[in-house]
Amino acid sequence: METEKTVVYRSPIGRLFEKFSRHKDVSLVYGEPIELEHKRVLPVAKVHYMVGGGGGYSSDSPFAQGEGGGGRISVKPLGVYEIDTHRVTFKPIIDLKFILTLASVLTLGLVWILKKSR
Repeated sequence: METEKTVVYRSPIGRLFEKFSRHKDVSLVYGEPIELEHKRVLPVAKVHYMVGGGGGYSSDSPFAQGEGGGGRISVKPLGVYEIDTHRVTFKPIIDLKFILTLASVLTLGLVWILKKSR
């Protein structure tokens, strides 16, 4: 009597989704506290990730299978919490892109005003 073997196909994409779902907690946003001069410093970041993928399997042939995947992970530092015995304060990190955009707009505005006055 011949027994039929059941092949269990586990796509690597599925394992990737499982990993992100297990680690989706505050540790992705808040770093480990750092002790510094009678204070605790807690880094804060904005984390954004997208993953996608596909898979396939054919029971007709042991060689017929397909996979694919991709994704994007972005981490943007926002600032730090300073924690001492008396209070907790948030110190934001200034975004360099914002400063450059603001400087460009102000420079263009100044050039436009100077050109108008001539």
